[in-house]
Amino acid sequence: MKWIQRALSRLHTRIGGPQPADITGDPTVAELRFVFGDPHVCTGCMICVNVCSMYYFKVIGPERARVRVLRIEPGLDFPLFCRNCEDAPCISACPENALTRTSKGVIIVNNRLCTGCGLCVDACPYYAIHINPDNGKAIKCIQCEECVRRCPVGAIWMTTERELAAHDSDGRLARLYEEHAAELYDRRGD
Repeated sequence: MKWIQRALSRLHTRIGGPQPADITGDPTVAELRFVFGDPHVCTGCMICVNVCSMYYFKVIGPERARVRVLRIEPGLDFPLFCRNCEDAPCISACPENALTRTSKGVIIVNNRLCTGCGLCVDACPYYAIHINPDNGKAIKCIQCEECVRRCPVGAIWMTTERELAAHDSDGRLARLYEEHAAELYDRRGD
């Protein structure tokens, strides 16, 4: 795991910006933090997507971003991020063991092992993994928080499952995701 931390550190030093989630430590699942975007607040401005693609790939291109924003209808935009699921169906689905969890709980893709088969894309319940058109490999959010810092309306933040449940105590978010699950699934590759 130390080689991953060194590699990510070198990458972030080279391109500037914050270090990704530290991969030392051992949080419980209830404490795992992840980036979340609230579709009730999101305006669909795509700043998070553009910041992400520019930050990692030095181009503005939504297909290269580690985050997706799917517009279901005007005024209803879903920012989609990896939730680092406890059971991680993406990890189980990968026949090459290319997806692993760091000791901080962040799920990462090893591009050397990934064949781009897309089984992790199909397995992700949050539609947060897609295939990078540049290299044909899986790509997903690694929780760097650059989008959190740049969202002009505060629609994106770091949270835990427990905090998110408290935030959604009336069930509005859960109902919204359930109501639009088929559309999100059908459009996850957009």
